[in-house]
Amino acid sequence: MKVGMVTHVGKVRETNEDSMGRKGTLLVLADGMGGCNAGEVASALVVERVLAIEAKGPEFMEVLPLSLNNANRALLDYASLHQECSGMGTTVAIVKVEIDRIYVAHVGDSRVYQWHEGILTQLTTDHSLVEELVRRGGITKEQAKDHPQKNVLTRALGTPGNIEVECTEHRINKGDLILLCTDGLTSMLDNDEIASILALGLSPQESAEALVQAANEKGGIDNISVIIAQV
Repeated sequence: MKVGMVTHVGKVRETNEDSMGRKGTLLVLADGMGGCNAGEVASALVVERVLAIEAKGPEFMEVLPLSLNNANRALLDYASLHQECSGMGTTVAIVKVEIDRIYVAHVGDSRVYQWHEGILTQLTTDHSLVEELVRRGGITKEQAKDHPQKNVLTRALGTPGNIEVECTEHRINKGDLILLCTDGLTSMLDNDEIASILALGLSPQESAEALVQAANEKGGIDNISVIIAQV
């Protein structure tokens, strides 16, 4: 499996609060939030906890929710001891690649996509207020792009109580690309624009760099993190 990874502060932000990592066929990225670098602390802690999971296959999906809830409690404990980190939180997107399938999990609006035979499919659904409104028919997809509350999350790590982790399983084929990204990418590029870059047939690293560059050229209003794995 070939993997490309890029994270960039963007053109507006002063610090990068995204974190990402890889261990073997386990990929994870997190988009932190909170002042005084608290978002960076939150995202790094969650990535570290996910990469420490040793389970494989279906067992991985059984262990993951418990691990993320333990990470959530660790975030709350850390914030209670460090006043400057009060209110910190993070999204997370996770992919575990097996022989012919991938296990996907996420909390928040960081996304996972699959590129198969020229078609880009979004495998995750944003845990956000505007996505809820779209699903209920309250607004259209076009209206969601410029909605004043488009950054309001309905799920995130760093909040009290049990964290509901959305987990799915998908078949993959040789040559497929798996894309993990923070909303710093998807707030700048729509799915068609992302697909047009993946269609160039570049290496995973080159594709990741091209996506980040395109997001910055469109404004780069947030930190941008991208992981691309070629099966």
